[in-house]
Amino acid sequence: MISAKAIQATCDDIVREFAPLQVILFGSYAYGAPTEDSDVDLLVVMDILKSETWQQRCEIKARIPKRFPLDLQVRSAADIAYRFSHNDWFLHEVLEKGDVLYETEGALPPMELAEDALVPVWQQKGVINPLTLEKVRTAESDWEGIQVLHQSLTPNLYDLVCFHAQQCIEKYLKAWLQEANLPVPRTHDLQELLHLIVPLHPEWRVWRTDFKRFTTHAVDVRYEHYYATRADVEHAVHICGEVRQTIRATLQL
Repeated sequence: MISAKAIQATCDDIVREFAPLQVILFGSYAYGAPTEDSDVDLLVVMDILKSETWQQRCEIKARIPKRFPLDLQVRSAADIAYRFSHNDWFLHEVLEKGDVLYETEGALPPMELAEDALVPVWQQKGVINPLTLEKVRTAESDWEGIQVLHQSLTPNLYDLVCFHAQQCIEKYLKAWLQEANLPVPRTHDLQELLHLIVPLHPEWRVWRTDFKRFTTHAVDVRYEHYYATRADVEHAVHICGEVRQTIRATLQL
């Protein structure tokens, strides 16, 4: 297990080298019950542009001592305020449950929820939550990739098509949860996501059996012993198309 002293030392390195506004410990080491396999999760808030956060993350990872496995998130203060106002469930959890290891005065502006972000598009004629659209756009990237790969399908591409199908479904389910203002868990388990939706859409229960097969596409595909078949591909693409069409209709897209 990783000691609190080691975690604080890494925070101190980041503060000394990069002068952040705030450093927050989140995840299992903040919320309790870390395991031997748990990474340390840190959110570093900085006064930079959103477009600069990835490069800043790379610089931090390159320059600080590597004491333990670290999952590092770097966000701009302005982007955090914007995303919080539109009900970003990840940030809500981090800001409410995380352990602040370092902060400057006025690190973050006052956090408020935008009223229009709390009303699902299917309950009124209005604008869809931009965080919902963000998830839809990334799901559509997977869908477009599936179409391109499927047109020139060879056995070497079977695993890739199935993986993108799983990713597309996962992102559409999370888009629905985001728009419904229900917590969006950090999971790749389609069954877990569906369980949260079924109380409001019991007719979607029909996908339970199909979704069991997608765990293989998301997890086992990373290991050498798994090889998708042509039948797996056709099933994955078919179910992905069903889920995509259904959720897009629900979101009025």
